[in-house]
Amino acid sequence: MPPILVVGNAVLDVVLGVDRYPREDEEMRAASRRTTLGGNAANTARVLAALGHEVALLATLAPDAEAAELRRLLAAAGVDCRHLVAAAGGHTPVSCILLHAANGSRTIVHHRALEELAFEDFRALPLETCAWVHFEGRNVAEVKRMLRHLRTTGFAGRVSLEIEKDRPGIDDLSIYADLLLCSRALAEARGHADAPALLAALRPLAPAATLTCTWGDQGAWALDAAGALHHAPAFAPAGVVDTVGAGDAFNAGLIDALLAGGPLPQALRAATRLAGRKVGRTGFAGLSRAG
Repeated sequence: MPPILVVGNAVLDVVLGVDRYPREDEEMRAASRRTTLGGNAANTARVLAALGHEVALLATLAPDAEAAELRRLLAAAGVDCRHLVAAAGGHTPVSCILLHAANGSRTIVHHRALEELAFEDFRALPLETCAWVHFEGRNVAEVKRMLRHLRTTGFAGRVSLEIEKDRPGIDDLSIYADLLLCSRALAEARGHADAPALLAALRPLAPAATLTCTWGDQGAWALDAAGALHHAPAFAPAGVVDTVGAGDAFNAGLIDALLAGGPLPQALRAATRLAGRKVGRTGFAGLSRAG
């Protein structure tokens, strides 16, 4: 097992470049089309691989052509695919994304008809060699069993958990994480006007964890285990080209910097810079610490 395991979703993205968003019941022509790797966990894994890490992905795929293409894309990105789970049926998740040429914003229509990862898929892995396990916060009941398994078996590495969306019972996962990665969408869904308010509300759920929250062009905040609040401004590229996966790049950048042993403020800055460089380009090609 490689030093980093990422657990979550893999999606085939069909990205259509548009000059504007369509009106209801309108037929319009896209300026460009590309098919690429997507899904929070898969994106985080490929960015970590681009940063030089050995990384494996645990996700479910259906027995279909989309899964074959995802396996090819993951392997080309340097992600270990040996632990992908082949489901008995269903359809590999696919997202159709409209990418606005003027500002890089995206509108996503997602289709998923596939069983989620099960605890048994996770327990079968040789986790003792991992330095870090990162979870996408979904499939809450099974992910809770996975997290509890790590803690009760004496896992020596670090554990991170992304909470992008507010799902029933997801707060119960927080206590198991060393690093909690939250989103502006989560904060706003819970009625918080800014990132520090969300982090303060989450602190009792994970007293010993580092908590983070991204906030778009305002950057990111982190609350360390000692209670100190840190902020890193957003990094503005020459132009906003493609915002798809910016949060995944931030997550990978923060994990990378913390694994390197840097202090939290420095790691937070490294993560916002990586996310900023990502939105200044199409896709993830060429994304690295340097540029």
